[in-house]
Amino acid sequence: MAEGLRELKRRSARRAMENAAVDLAYDEGVRAVTVERVCAAAMVSRSTFFNYFTSLEQAIFGAALEYDPALTDRILARYPDDLVVAASVIVMESVRGADDEMTRRRLALFTREPGTTSAVSWASHESRERLIAVIAAWLDAHPERARLTDADHATEARLTVAFAIALGDEVQRDAREVDGDVRIDPETFRAARRRMAAISAAAE
Repeated sequence: MAEGLRELKRRSARRAMENAAVDLAYDEGVRAVTVERVCAAAMVSRSTFFNYFTSLEQAIFGAALEYDPALTDRILARYPDDLVVAASVIVMESVRGADDEMTRRRLALFTREPGTTSAVSWASHESRERLIAVIAAWLDAHPERARLTDADHATEARLTVAFAIALGDEVQRDAREVDGDVRIDPETFRAARRRMAAISAAAE
């Protein structure tokens, strides 16, 4: 019972700090958030903050993503011919996760502040490596879907995720926030992919 109460208090403290960080970022912008301001709002010390989070960004945007196999399988089956789009959608749906106010505000930050998607994705090595592993495993199971003939599936997965990060950043620039929800038109994905293909194609 005592251990259960202790864990409940830990979760409550973490949630209070995350809420403070997200609220400040949502109301004033990501750059306005500091550890000191989060601690003051959550009424905790700086040392307590770093007992829970490795960085300010983690408090604002959440811990490294974990990818639910059922979700990833469903999305990869939907976009088997475009793993860049699939990887980008996997990230967005994984971030969406729990349907609560803090998650909605986190998603809105990506739309409100262009460039945030890339910055957060590249900063989160763990999230990125997990997604690469998901894509590589899918290619191992579906080798006929691989595009590269001169590299292994891990290499193709790594390049796919790098493109997906750029795609997600571009798509978020055209996303709309409606009644607190972030909405992205499917055509936005297609248009961004066409631009990326045009730029990445070698000149004749």
